[in-house]
Amino acid sequence: MELLFDSILLNSLQMESQSGETLLDCTVYERGHSYDTQIVLSDTAMNLLMNELACRDIELDFEKGDRIPMPDGTEIYHLNLDSADRNPLFLPLYILPESMRLLRA
Repeated sequence: MELLFDSILLNSLQMESQSGETLLDCTVYERGHSYDTQIVLSDTAMNLLMNELACRDIELDFEKGDRIPMPDGTEIYHLNLDSADRNPLFLPLYILPESMRLLRA
């Protein structure tokens, strides 16, 4: 079985209050190359990811993120994970669910 990615560096996380999806902005390191991409996770997949991070003693503090109010009353939550005061958050592929959508230019 051939793995798609060697590892994934999470740069930011964004979710909308009325949406069932989370957008992960990340850098994928694959076979000695890297590229920036976005991964869209369902609420269920995001919960699995949060559980895996908790098992690794990694907690995402959403209170430190930005809350952007939208004209329709919804809010967008944006958490920057690529900052100087935070250790880089690398993930191996097996943490992410098999069914995910990659957005790559």
